[in-house]
Amino acid sequence: MSENTKDALKQIISQFFIITVCTMFVISATNLIASGGFKYNFDPSFPWVMMLTGLLGSLPSLLFRFGKEPTKKEFYLRVVIHFFAIQTVILTEGLFLGWFSTLENMLIIAAMVTAVYVLVWVFSIISDRSTAVNINKALKTFNEDEE
Repeated sequence: MSENTKDALKQIISQFFIITVCTMFVISATNLIASGGFKYNFDPSFPWVMMLTGLLGSLPSLLFRFGKEPTKKEFYLRVVIHFFAIQTVILTEGLFLGWFSTLENMLIIAAMVTAVYVLVWVFSIISDRSTAVNINKALKTFNEDEE
């Protein structure tokens, strides 16, 4: 397996876990608010559906694999395309799985997808910054040892 393929799989797996956890958080919080407490029951298929949603939501993250460093315009264009790709994939999944039957319910699902999208970006940025800080510390230590 090529290094590029391994990196793509690592990216998908990482996004899968982040998306799955964020999706479960948003759905649980929404149900908590809507039901006025912990008075709701989930279907036994719920964990499987959330994992499917995490998998389907992670695939468009491959849009962020760049051959060369993108310009800000190219990056932000991909963010917009990525957002609409996620909305399309998840709303299509919801249509097939019967998550909504009215436009109002579809808009609620779209709002929840947007909330998950924002949370995933926040967690990804925190993770990436933490990685960058650790790399910079290691490089600083390495350079000090070389002197």
